[in-house]
Amino acid sequence: MPELFQLLADTPVFSSLPKKELQNLASFAVPRKLQPGEFLCHQGDIWPNLLYLLEGELRWAILSVSGREQVLFLIQSGKTFWGHSIFDGSPMPASLSALKASSVYIWTKQVILPILDRHPQAHWEINRMLVATMRQAREIIYGLAFKPVASRLAALLLDRTSGQMNQPVHRDLTLSEIASMVASSQEVVCRLLYQFRSEGIIEIDRASITIQNAEALENLINAG
Repeated sequence: MPELFQLLADTPVFSSLPKKELQNLASFAVPRKLQPGEFLCHQGDIWPNLLYLLEGELRWAILSVSGREQVLFLIQSGKTFWGHSIFDGSPMPASLSALKASSVYIWTKQVILPILDRHPQAHWEINRMLVATMRQAREIIYGLAFKPVASRLAALLLDRTSGQMNQPVHRDLTLSEIASMVASSQEVVCRLLYQFRSEGIIEIDRASITIQNAEALENLINAG
C-alpha cells in the first residue's frame, strides 16, 4: 500500500503541496480504527479536525428534534472530511459515524491551519470542495422535497449495487439504515422492497440483493 503522504497527494486539497510538506502532514496523523456504528463526532459537538478515510465507509447524518435520523451522504475510502468546526468554531451540524469497519487518519486544526496558510492555493481547493458539497446538498434537498420514497429507494438500490444486473450483491445496509437514507420509515421501505420483488425488479434476502430490472428502477427515479 502507498505511504500516507502519497495517498494525500491524490486528494484535491493537497495535490499541489510539495512532497516535503505532505510528509510533514503525514507525520502528524493520528490513526484510528472504528467499528460499525462507532461515532467520530455527534451533532452539536465542536469537532475542529480533518479526516482521511483509509478504508471502510462513513455516514454523515442529521438528527431531528423528534429523534428521526436522515443520512445526508456517505464518505468512501480515499476521501477527506473537513469538520465544520475548523472554519468557524461552531458545533457540528450533523453526526459522523462508521457504516462499516473503518480506518481513518485525523489531524487537528492546530496542525492543519499552518500548513494551509503556507500554501494559499489549498484554500482555493477547499472553496471548490465546499461548493461541490453545497451542490450535493441541493440535490438531497430536492430529492426529499419533490421525489417520492419509491424514487429515492430506487436510486439508493442502483447506487449500492453499482447498477449490476442479475448478480447478487452483498446487502451491507440494515432496514433501519436504508430507511434513514431515504427519509422514510422501516415499514414503508419494507413494503416497497416487497413490491419491487413481486414486480420482478429485484430479488432480495437477508444476505444479498440482485437487480433484475435496472430500467424499471431508472424509470422510477425519472418519474419522481
